[in-house]
Amino acid sequence: MKKQKTLQEKMQTEKQIHGKLQDIANDIVNEEKDIEKIKDKIEELSRTINDSQEVVQQKSEYLDKLTKDTQALSSQKKGLEQKIIKIIAEDFSFYLVSDSDYLDNEDGILVDEVLQKMDTIMRKEFGKLAADYKQVNDQIYSQSQEIKNIHGEIQSSKSKKDELVALEKKRESSILALNTKKEGYKKQLDDIQKERDEIRTTLEQLKIIKVQEENKLLAEKNAAKRDKGPKTVGGEDNSIRQIGSSYQNSNVKKYVGERTIAPLDSYNVKRKFGDYVDPIYKIKIFNESVVLASSTPDATVKSVLNGKVIFAKDTASMEKVVIIENSDEIHTIYAHLSKIAPTIQVGQKIKKGYVIGRIDNDLTFEVTQKNFHIDPLELIAK
Repeated sequence: MKKQKTLQEKMQTEKQIHGKLQDIANDIVNEEKDIEKIKDKIEELSRTINDSQEVVQQKSEYLDKLTKDTQALSSQKKGLEQKIIKIIAEDFSFYLVSDSDYLDNEDGILVDEVLQKMDTIMRKEFGKLAADYKQVNDQIYSQSQEIKNIHGEIQSSKSKKDELVALEKKRESSILALNTKKEGYKKQLDDIQKERDEIRTTLEQLKIIKVQEENKLLAEKNAAKRDKGPKTVGGEDNSIRQIGSSYQNSNVKKYVGERTIAPLDSYNVKRKFGDYVDPIYKIKIFNESVVLASSTPDATVKSVLNGKVIFAKDTASMEKVVIIENSDEIHTIYAHLSKIAPTIQVGQKIKKGYVIGRIDNDLTFEVTQKNFHIDPLELIAK
């Protein structure tokens, strides 16, 4: 179970390194754009808040005044209500008195005149009180609406501040996540370099390719530049750096011979042969191999030509590797094998189509001729 888990982890790592590199780069670029948009939104909100700060202060002071005025009006309203109640009570008593049976004498006539006069006065006072009451009530309603609107404006300003704080936290979180993703992405680029260095070293040791002294110096110079590391978010590095075999001036030629069978029965091309310029760190990678993704897991890998096995062992970065020497000074390299067939031995001659091993998912396939690399897809039938 543990071994199976290790194979799955390797398969996942390989898929990320070879198949998802461009997707990860695109994600990083898009996240950087999103962070820039958040930054613009923060600046816009900050300007809005600063511009409205003085207005909010004035509104708050005006709100305090309106609140006090409304409280005073409410007291005035209460007083008017009490007066109105009093007048209604007195007016009602007056009518009770005026409806009594008065003697038809001088005193009765005098009382009647006095009561009629009081009725006129009370009606005028009541009318004035009613008008004042309506005015006060309308003013209270108007000011209450204004108070409600001011509260809304102040709350809106507070919401903008809360939004600003949330955006700033989101930006900080996004930058941290982005830097973590960039570190992982950089590690994958470094893994590709290690793989390329290892396979190239193996090819050099087997005298399959030769490296000139000037190319080694160039490799060391670029390696020193690479070790300085990339800049973090916000930094820019416009120089195109090269890793892997690209900085060793890989010799490439076009294949002109007959096509042969593919190493897998069914596959998709996950990584092509040639240049890849990383958009994040501006690193140039030259792929001297192709990565073929099998349509089925645990697929068998076959030799594409007749030849002799000159290398078959486990490696540090490329898992199990088999190298076959073919005619016309062609060498075919099969890397990231999960198993090497037990019948495969160094020095053994094999025929085209012979099973040399298995893969979990992806096969790294490379072809050289003399001191040149050729596109493996030009060698195999489509």
